[in-house]
Amino acid sequence: MGLSASGKNFLDTVAFEKLKRVLHEATDINFECYRESYLKRRLKIRLTATETETYSNYIRYLRANPNEYDLLVNDITINYTKFFRDPDVFSFLKKSILPELLASKRWVRIWSAGCATGEEPYSVAILAHEMLKRRSKDCRVSIYASDLDRTALAKAKSGEYDSRMVQGVEERLLNRYFEFDNDLYKVKDFVKQLVHFEEQDLMTLPQRRNLDLILCRNVTIYFSKEIQHKIYTNFYDSLRSGGYLITGKTELVKGEANEKLVGINSRCRVYKKPSPATLPRKPSLISAKN
Repeated sequence: MGLSASGKNFLDTVAFEKLKRVLHEATDINFECYRESYLKRRLKIRLTATETETYSNYIRYLRANPNEYDLLVNDITINYTKFFRDPDVFSFLKKSILPELLASKRWVRIWSAGCATGEEPYSVAILAHEMLKRRSKDCRVSIYASDLDRTALAKAKSGEYDSRMVQGVEERLLNRYFEFDNDLYKVKDFVKQLVHFEEQDLMTLPQRRNLDLILCRNVTIYFSKEIQHKIYTNFYDSLRSGGYLITGKTELVKGEANEKLVGINSRCRVYKKPSPATLPRKPSLISAKN
């Protein structure tokens, strides 16, 4: 006699929890941090690709095929990005944030969190270089770019992109900041020197402090609310007073960080960390209806 539906659901739940433990032990990534519905959707892709059908079978497949761990991590982290993604955000950076930072500081420190294959930090580096060359005052810019996906980081460090991946980049910028070789656009070395890539799990304490700007766009939507609160609190603590945080267009800072940060631009999802003397008495100006 076969198992009832409730019995199958119970075994499926047990296998799912075991799979998360197996994955954590093998990759050191805490998969409990992801929303369950999202994690199951991404796992289903790998179950289909490996023809394993069930979590129990997939566990056995993983043990027999260790390379599958990297494929799974790559599927879960979803590395969709592009150069100068969301032009209005980069316009706000160009007109408001970067001029302020470059005028007031001798060393501007920026973190691109969840940088995927590098398009975002290189875009910021190009924009910063464009602005620096017009200024007489010396200013150093350091861009730290982090991701959990080692394959994506390797691609980012190479700085090599095909024509599809640079669509939308002005021809003037392509000519100035890229070399075209063997059908690839290669980021020039003087741009690469501004960007420092490193492996970083956003669920752990950030490696940097006193940052002037953090960009974390379209990353936290995959995490549970509790983890989102933790990440944004860590970002708040990592910013210097007067520093900026930019999230994705569909992402809202919540929890304790939302009570402390000031909403600067609701459309572009820009927040600012005020000085202790000017902490806002009300929650951020950015709300779900913006």
